[in-house]
Amino acid sequence: MTTEMWIIAAVRVAGSLPVLRWPLAGAFIAIFVDLSDLFLRDWLDLGGVKDYQRFDKSLDQVYMLTFLLVALRWQPTPRNIAAALYAFRLVGSVAFEVTGDRAVLILFPNAFEYWFIFVAALKHFGWEEAEQHRISYASSYEPTVTKHPTRHSHVEAGPFSEGQRSRTQGPSSWPVIGPFIRFAIPFRYSRKQLIVALAVVFAAKMFHEYMLHVGQWFEGFTATEALEAIWRFFTSPY
Repeated sequence: MTTEMWIIAAVRVAGSLPVLRWPLAGAFIAIFVDLSDLFLRDWLDLGGVKDYQRFDKSLDQVYMLTFLLVALRWQPTPRNIAAALYAFRLVGSVAFEVTGDRAVLILFPNAFEYWFIFVAALKHFGWEEAEQHRISYASSYEPTVTKHPTRHSHVEAGPFSEGQRSRTQGPSSWPVIGPFIRFAIPFRYSRKQLIVALAVVFAAKMFHEYMLHVGQWFEGFTATEALEAIWRFFTSPY
């Protein structure tokens, strides 16, 4: 490996670590740092990057493993889905290593990444129904007091706490977004909610994979050139 590749690898590994402490913010940090190598390749002249696509996909495994370590601490449903999506993408990464064909990655989209962000957001903003609530309501219609409340749950068990409900009460009455909020929040990991969530996750990620690896929409210019073009677009003619 060249000196340039070692520097990029060190930056990528460092950018993957914050997710272990701050799942949602750390996930966005890891994704933004994932893009940093596009600029580092432009700014550094220390031997270049050999076979960038394979190098990039290998480094992707670092932040995906940190995501997985966090996801393994979740309750069974989101944890098992995360593990399955991680394994699914890993198969795609191996297939890419064997064939060298970037188009194969669209058959194994990295939905694990988007699913992680989705669940981390549910937990961060308190939009997820606590597992204790689901268990207590499945066994009894009477509210119970949880002995071990989670970070986002309150003492009185119920499908959705007053604090959580107050944060969505206004938007839930809006004409267009309201029905979606009432359907998705609180997120109980019901079959209907999971079908919709996973459909959105896979559709968004497949479009992303198509842009990068099939259409290759950003191959004709460097990251620095793209940033300069965006800057000129928003500042011209001033």
